[in-house]
Amino acid sequence: MKAFWQKHGLILALCLLLAIMAPCAAFLLRYGRSKAEAVEPTPVPVQAIQSRAYISKFHETPVPTLPSPYLCTPVPTPVPETAPTPAPTAAGLLGGKYAWRFSSEEVLTDHTYSDPSVSISWDMYRDEVNYDRPVTFYIADVLVQDVSSFRTAFAKSSYSLGGTKAMEDIAKFNNCIVAISGDFARWHENGLIVRNGEVFRDLKFTSDLCVLYADGTMETYEPGTISNQEILDRGVWQSWHFGPELLDHQGRPKTKFNTGVWGRNPRSVIGYYEPGHYCLVLVDGRQGKYSAGLNMQELSELMYALGCVRAYNLDGGATAHMTWRSEVINSPSKDRKVHDVICVCFPSKA
Repeated sequence: MKAFWQKHGLILALCLLLAIMAPCAAFLLRYGRSKAEAVEPTPVPVQAIQSRAYISKFHETPVPTLPSPYLCTPVPTPVPETAPTPAPTAAGLLGGKYAWRFSSEEVLTDHTYSDPSVSISWDMYRDEVNYDRPVTFYIADVLVQDVSSFRTAFAKSSYSLGGTKAMEDIAKFNNCIVAISGDFARWHENGLIVRNGEVFRDLKFTSDLCVLYADGTMETYEPGTISNQEILDRGVWQSWHFGPELLDHQGRPKTKFNTGVWGRNPRSVIGYYEPGHYCLVLVDGRQGKYSAGLNMQELSELMYALGCVRAYNLDGGATAHMTWRSEVINSPSKDRKVHDVICVCFPSKA
């Protein structure tokens, strides 16, 4: 027996040691793997876009743009000593949502407007982080209970007369609360043009088309993907023929666009969240250290970061203007006259 242990003892001891260490090694391997899996993955570019926060000139601290599409935090409503019955807010397109944004009578400030059916707030933002040069842009957040509040207007009050006018003059004549330059409807000789429910041109569209339907939904279409008749059969309130569309039909940023204007420029954009909830975005550009403007991909990423599910580029460059109460609030690269506008008007003109 002694000879057996002298001859085989070392081998048996090694086998015993391995038998003890194997379960320990397996435990450590599983523990290490579970720790590694618990580490949060690096965000993909799209997630990184949505995590941006924009600093407003009128807010002391940055406000994140998501998960809420709003760029401002609602002011808490003080509790009155006696609780009167609140004025009912019509459900409308929003189905009773965002009731705190509306008021029982007209309330107008330097940056907000509300009444029982319309609520608008605008702000100016300056981004010195996400681009190699500063970019300044303006956002008007628009809520409407009825799509008829979301209007358009021509320079000479008529599509057939054509012509252009100063943005301020169009806004003043139409009693606009907020307005943004449109698509220069007469620039193209084709396409579907519907304004305030009236069809002015029904021709094949060769540029991306944006349609605001009578039920408040907004869609964008590439040429050849749908017929004019299919669109008209749904009931159209507005349509714009300029483009390009800025988000794909899953609401994600795009990298290829149906346009020849690629560089950084001033931009006018309409964005869509849900029926009754829209935004108007004006990006200043061509102005050195004040604002460089955005190219199409940057503009697409901005609209995605703001939470839009559809977004459409309008007539930009020197045409890019935004007014509040008939005063231009952005800094246009040139004082160019415009052909048509997208607007929300005071009730006397709505």
